[in-house]
Amino acid sequence: MTYLKVLVIGIVLALSIPIFAQPTEDERLISVIGVGDIMLGSNYPSEAKLPVADGKELLSRVSHILQDADVTSGNLEGCILNQGGNVKACKSGCYFFRMPERYVSYLVDAGFDVLNIANNHNGDFGVPGRENTVKTLKNAGLHYAGLKNICETSRFEINGIKYGFCGFAPNTGTVKITDIGYAKQLVSELKQDCDIVIVSFHGGAEGKAHNRVTRKTETFYGENRGNVYEFAHAVVDAGADIVFGHGPHVVRAAELYKDRFIIYSLGNFCTAGDFSISGISGYAPIVKVYTDITGKFVKGQIFSAVQKDKTGPVLDDNHSAAKEIKRLSGFDFPSNPLLISDDGTIERKENTVSVLDTGDRETLAQNIIDYSRQFLNKPYRRGYKGPDVFDCSGFTSFVFNNFGLQLTSGCITQINQGTKIAKENVQTGDLIFFKGRNVNSSRIGHVGIVTSNDEGRIRFIHACLRGVIEEELNQSKYYKSRYVTGLRVLS
Repeated sequence: MTYLKVLVIGIVLALSIPIFAQPTEDERLISVIGVGDIMLGSNYPSEAKLPVADGKELLSRVSHILQDADVTSGNLEGCILNQGGNVKACKSGCYFFRMPERYVSYLVDAGFDVLNIANNHNGDFGVPGRENTVKTLKNAGLHYAGLKNICETSRFEINGIKYGFCGFAPNTGTVKITDIGYAKQLVSELKQDCDIVIVSFHGGAEGKAHNRVTRKTETFYGENRGNVYEFAHAVVDAGADIVFGHGPHVVRAAELYKDRFIIYSLGNFCTAGDFSISGISGYAPIVKVYTDITGKFVKGQIFSAVQKDKTGPVLDDNHSAAKEIKRLSGFDFPSNPLLISDDGTIERKENTVSVLDTGDRETLAQNIIDYSRQFLNKPYRRGYKGPDVFDCSGFTSFVFNNFGLQLTSGCITQINQGTKIAKENVQTGDLIFFKGRNVNSSRIGHVGIVTSNDEGRIRFIHACLRGVIEEELNQSKYYKSRYVTGLRVLS
């Protein structure tokens, strides 16, 4: 064999062997970034209120992260309009956000692809503001959604993947977060011809006192801000693959539901106006979610950023936002399969199976007790149902509801939501009921959760006038004399 033939064969063999294995279509990961509220500066009532350097550097310190995803999304909190518009009527304490049209280039340069425009500030300058916002975003090549009968959804394709995007809020002119039936219809229609469907919602009460997912309808300033938990689960049921929430101006918990990623609030991201950004209000996380081609969650990363002044978000070496999301997720979704590390890494707990599915009562009961003890020493107040103040049945329902076990919030009705059992047979995770203050009355007046039963020495945790405490039944003359029955909810 001549040298030339050897050389030719070698080249052919080299060309036929890949240097590294290319991922198959099934192995390909899709990366989607979500951030919270964006308000780059308002020119109302004058441009004197605009940020330093005309806002050109606001996103510069995090743009390298925003650009490193297949799709990057956020909530545009306000309209885009140089001047004019119909200023909304307001009695007192209102904010008006009108970003100059030239600022849209900052969003493009930073790496944004699609924006939610369903929120309470998109209508600050009426129809002219909304129409110009849509026009400006369209001319810049950005996608957007969230306005009723104008741009309810958006479909676009990037690198061969078809995306569907829709936005929701409780406000006039937006696609309503409170109309869950219509939300499910929109999502279902998107899923029919899109690979990945992203839902963005602006909902929930606002402020540092409202950083928990209550699983109930939230009202703020007399306005129905939606039941964000019910909404998020409903849109996933309809076909949503990723759900990004915002609106409370602080971060909230994240969870995995049916293998789809949900985060209930991303907080303030870049808010150069008259926002409070002190403490947790300044947390500005960038959440990057990786899914497979079907939208199933694979992994994620929280890039912790913080706003310390009006010059935009900057990366935080202390990972404060990630730690806060981790903390809140542990409170609100203690049995969820998401594993969030202090550095922001998000993984799926291996071989995680819900104890509700396996029937492992002992494990579930212990998880409930471990979770309930996080609230020890929280104060008592009649009629309060958590997460920071409780009455007795408000505490038991709050704890059990966090594990998908729905209990009503009154002890008189709770006693009918399980199987009554003898005192000697109560186990960890059972409820125990007591008479009220009048020991001669048969009326139920108190309830607690059994934490252990060691040969008749029953310990229980409950919310009473002394707050949330754990004690032994036999050592309390008051409760021992008023004991009525045990109740098994975990069968």
